[in-house]
Amino acid sequence: MPKKKVITCIVTIAASCVLVLGACSSEDSTSKTKDTKTTQTTTKKTTEKTTLDWSYQGDTDPSHWGSIKKEYKISDTGKKQSPINIDTKKVKEDKTKATIEYKYQPTMFKVTRKDQTIQAIAQSAKGRQDSKVKVAGKEYVLKEINIHTPSEHQLDGKDFVAELQLKHVSSDNKTLIISVFVNQGEENQAIADIPSIVAKSKNGETTAMKQAVSTLGIIPSDDNKVFAYEGSFTTPATNEGVTWMVYETPITMSKQQLQDLKTKLNDNNRPVQALNNRQVMSN
Repeated sequence: MPKKKVITCIVTIAASCVLVLGACSSEDSTSKTKDTKTTQTTTKKTTEKTTLDWSYQGDTDPSHWGSIKKEYKISDTGKKQSPINIDTKKVKEDKTKATIEYKYQPTMFKVTRKDQTIQAIAQSAKGRQDSKVKVAGKEYVLKEINIHTPSEHQLDGKDFVAELQLKHVSSDNKTLIISVFVNQGEENQAIADIPSIVAKSKNGETTAMKQAVSTLGIIPSDDNKVFAYEGSFTTPATNEGVTWMVYETPITMSKQQLQDLKTKLNDNNRPVQALNNRQVMSN
């Protein structure tokens, strides 16, 4: 992969992804005759037990998140919610306010599936520094990767096949998420065995990766445009205070890699939210 240079983009840090696989059942009806009486017996096939109190479908879908419990109310009342549609014609260019410097290392992850969400949690390795980025003089450590199919953010109203969201946290607990769109194309070797782990995953269980993710390899080339804005997490409680940086140009994954992800994660995207008075910036 090409060596990443310092990427200039805009970041404003303000007041910081993962979801329910709807339970389904099917019925098998068998007839049993006993003492000339016919009894109809229905057997329900069990499915994975859900682990979250919210989901992407049914009575706990995104339109209901704010009313599930008081801790989620900001999903309805917040003014800086994510994701958003990025209208490139209304983006303000300003190259002076922030920079991103990548200090990424090949990183091992443990992958946990909860319903229709995946949390790939970065694992520290003895003798090797954590993957980090520096933004406006503040250092953030890569904590996890979340995956959505299709993408949550839109670009000029366009969805992408998938979206990788790389969550970083600073020493003062500020959250920065770098988002990368994905389209179908060449196989992505940098993502390692995450797709196959997702395809085989059982709900609520954690699997250790066998291969390290080339974290720098899943970031688009260093001359790529980045859009930055103030937003929120995209899953309950959707708390605000998250700085988002969204790359314009997507990376690719193979048809098989994307199919592996869709096996358990399909349609796990929150709809775009109102921009309200926010300004999207770019480098």
